[in-house]
Amino acid sequence: MDLTPKLDPASGEALYMQLYRSIREDILQGRIPAGARLPSIRRLCGRLNLSRTPVALAYEQLQAEGYVVSKPRSGLFAAELPPAWTAAAASPAVTPAPNLAPTPTFSPTSNLAPAPTLAHTLPLASAPTLASAPASPEASVFSRLTPAEAAEAPPLVDFGYGAVDLKSFPAVRWRRLLNRSLQAEANPILLYGDIQGELGLRKQVVSYLHQTRGVRCLPEQIVIGAGTYHSLDLLLQLLEGEVQILASENYVNTGVKSLFRRFGYSGGSCVPLPLEPDGVSLASLEAAGAQAVYLTPSHQFPYGMILSAAKRLQLLQWAEAHNSYLIENDYDGEFRYGGAPIPSLQSMDRAGRVIYLGTFSRALTPSFRLSYLVLPLPLAQRFKQGEHSYDQLASPLFQETLRLFMESGELERHMRRMRVLYEHKHAVLLEALRTSFGDRLQIIGAGSGLHVLVRLSPGAEETDMIRKAAQRGVKVYPVSVYSLLADKKTEGPVLLGFGGLDTEAIRMGVQLLAQAWLP
Repeated sequence: MDLTPKLDPASGEALYMQLYRSIREDILQGRIPAGARLPSIRRLCGRLNLSRTPVALAYEQLQAEGYVVSKPRSGLFAAELPPAWTAAAASPAVTPAPNLAPTPTFSPTSNLAPAPTLAHTLPLASAPTLASAPASPEASVFSRLTPAEAAEAPPLVDFGYGAVDLKSFPAVRWRRLLNRSLQAEANPILLYGDIQGELGLRKQVVSYLHQTRGVRCLPEQIVIGAGTYHSLDLLLQLLEGEVQILASENYVNTGVKSLFRRFGYSGGSCVPLPLEPDGVSLASLEAAGAQAVYLTPSHQFPYGMILSAAKRLQLLQWAEAHNSYLIENDYDGEFRYGGAPIPSLQSMDRAGRVIYLGTFSRALTPSFRLSYLVLPLPLAQRFKQGEHSYDQLASPLFQETLRLFMESGELERHMRRMRVLYEHKHAVLLEALRTSFGDRLQIIGAGSGLHVLVRLSPGAEETDMIRKAAQRGVKVYPVSVYSLLADKKTEGPVLLGFGGLDTEAIRMGVQLLAQAWLP
């Protein structure tokens, strides 16, 4: 098959994006039928007189979104899309950008469905012989501690997932804006503030979300919260009476898990859904009878897979057909290495069934406790009518400071710097793991966010990996605690966060892990 897309170098749009759009449209319209083989990168480069890069980027984005599938030693083929795929789905409100991340390896356990496994893992070189000497004098001291002493001692390296790089936060600029926020006479921000959040900040959030995630909303649809859990708790209160059965990805953050447990105590029911390589199981969702489903489609926590384009559309169709809600937590949507995030579900929603949830904790610092909900208009009106029932816990002073921070362009500049910094840390971590472990370690969920999961090959007990790491002065974290199911299986990956570590600590931590885990 030959492709003849119309590419205009003078249009101002990147060539890879023009090529991506053209092929995607041909697949959606049936001009490239399901199962048809696409030309190789080399062949298409020659036909279009392009360098390899734009063709490779276009193909990688098509594969990331599920429009094409790769068959080993055969090439790329047009995917079999759902019959109800419509022309509207071919034009999401946001232009996606290429996904250069490797496909995450996935095999969580679940008693709702067999645990699927992707064959692809990061290509790792054979591990070199490790030096027997510890990585530092401190590590030498640690190696002489008993297991009990090591467990009690502060870790040399803490791969905590919630940490961010505080040294890079523009504290001086923030302090100036904070002081400026306090200068007005009879300053209203010293009072309780608007229950929905300060209007100035809500206007800035509207603009920010449209530019970065394609979210389409009005200031009256925004509700500012004091962190993700506060926002989600408020939402569950708002949906009380309308949602009796809440479905969710089986693996969620522990704070979210606590909220869902409380939802069950108050008379509701939370149904865990198994995960598949391209996202949540739709068959299990259909069987759940839920009025809402909680999702992390851009970067599933903690496994890191991306919800495919086909499933995004099917979920939107499900929500519209059942008059149900999709609760989209755009977790780690800001940090995607090798390209901008895939469009949000909300940007594709035409029926007003997506509730969008986000936070500034990863972009700034967790201590500011600033998050936001984007409610469909009917829910926003319901919130307004019953706002006396809710508390606004987000500081009006911090809200005003953040408004000035965004209005001045500081947030945009800060985010650019942080993407570069975190991408570098991510690369350092992967390279250190490759060098130290070779093919004896499976890396899961690489390519976005501020953490990865790792599993020893063959599989090792989670608790054993954590214990051995602690004896070397390294703290890593369990994944089983994030399951909504009472699953006693502990063979699986552990979590390594890297956002709060410098590159030297990352390298030392990996070296110590190799000494702990390898024979």
